[in-house]
Amino acid sequence: MSALALALVLTGALCHAIWNIVAKKAAGGLPFVWLFGQVSVIAALPVAGWLWLHSPQAFDAPMWIAAIGSGIIHVVYSLVLQKGYQVGDFAVVYPIARGSGPMLTVIVAVLLFSELPSLTGALSVAAILVGLFVSADGGRIFRGGANSKRRLGVIWGLLTGLCIASYTVLDGWAIKGLGMQPLLFYVVGLIARSALLAPFALRRPDELRAQWQAHRGAILTVGLLSPAAYSLVLYALQFAPLSYVAPVREISMLIGTLLGARLLKEAVRPTQIVGAIIMLVGVAGLAFA
Repeated sequence: MSALALALVLTGALCHAIWNIVAKKAAGGLPFVWLFGQVSVIAALPVAGWLWLHSPQAFDAPMWIAAIGSGIIHVVYSLVLQKGYQVGDFAVVYPIARGSGPMLTVIVAVLLFSELPSLTGALSVAAILVGLFVSADGGRIFRGGANSKRRLGVIWGLLTGLCIASYTVLDGWAIKGLGMQPLLFYVVGLIARSALLAPFALRRPDELRAQWQAHRGAILTVGLLSPAAYSLVLYALQFAPLSYVAPVREISMLIGTLLGARLLKEAVRPTQIVGAIIMLVGVAGLAFA
């Protein structure tokens, strides 16, 4: 991986960790997701318009399918992530989501494309599984009833990881396979997200006003940092293989765990830190698989 691509991915990872911490503090559900989506569209649209004027790209049918499909998956991802933050601790949901995403990406590649992982790849996936188990405190998640906070955090974290794997595969195909310009691809997906959520969000104007009044700063922060983090990764895909970019970006889970524990004042157990490190080792191993 080139120095430029590495710098883009690491900067994106930092932005990703920060906006997730801010989103956890808000935990606002669908109205929050729709509002920060509007901020993202407003911020990104002028830049995309300028780019299109200077380097226009005609969208064919596969490109439209990829961009709108990415938007749909991101809607599900955002809602699932917010639900996880509402019912679980950040230090559980975030690292499990970010650690399971690359692992599930490998599984999807095996099932859909018959890509058998190498020994290093198989060991890396195993390391991520061990890290997930350690981070979740092993069998403790299965004690205390179905509504235990830790167990719910693990479940919603894994569901978020499934969404991450889905859009990672789709986005890699769009940028590398179809040759789409990252920002144009991203903005079309953003607009698709806003359009899909609009009927549900606009029917609750009181909730939208309440969210804006209570979490204006968080909405602006997430709305700006989320597209920044994602765009940096999309641009990195132009300079480095998906198999390198996807694992390296997951260093955000370790950043998030450490920053989240400090800023959210959550009680983080040593096993969670150890589990995050093991997952990070496994994710890094995938880059060399």
